[in-house]
Amino acid sequence: MNVQHVDQRHAAQAIELLGDLRLSLFGVRSRRLHTALVNDGVKRCIDFRIAVESEKVCGVVLAAPASYWRSAPLKHWGLAVDCLRARLAGRRAGTRSSAGPDTTVLRTDSGAPPRTWSAPGDAWRIILIGTAAAARGKGIAAELYRAMMADRSLVARIALDNTPSIRLHRSLGWRLYPDGEVALAVHLRVFQRTPSHESAGVGTGR
Repeated sequence: MNVQHVDQRHAAQAIELLGDLRLSLFGVRSRRLHTALVNDGVKRCIDFRIAVESEKVCGVVLAAPASYWRSAPLKHWGLAVDCLRARLAGRRAGTRSSAGPDTTVLRTDSGAPPRTWSAPGDAWRIILIGTAAAARGKGIAAELYRAMMADRSLVARIALDNTPSIRLHRSLGWRLYPDGEVALAVHLRVFQRTPSHESAGVGTGR
């Protein structure tokens, strides 16, 4: 199994997998949305990694910087219209009552989170992490996350009843904080300092 950035060769499979995973943003779930995200991943506008096994895309993880959401409506005006329509339709329909209060007890970290969803700073927001149904239970999601975590700080929002996702983030060292009706997960990349010539024993004159 290989983890890599999405490329044109795997674009069609990545679009299909986003559809299978039922990815939605701002009330919109469509092939146009999924195609736009894959194309932006190929162009490296967002960080879009895929897990490939036997030339088949079996997992995806997507993250985007805060600046992406400011420019995306201008680049994808058709999707912006879809999102506006979905928001207006949601307002007309009113809020639906939930099945009941969530009773999940989440063990959270103490103190204030160093990054938040609304103010992520240098962290990129996770859009989705998921694996194909036939590939689950093989550690693919963890490998996808490790590849992305090595390159950048990240924030994610997790439903309180999504126990597998909470367990995944905990196992990889993310810190979890309460965030209203969801959990906020934060990963801060630790930058490794390059040893100086002196510490490496070079140029000491001895």
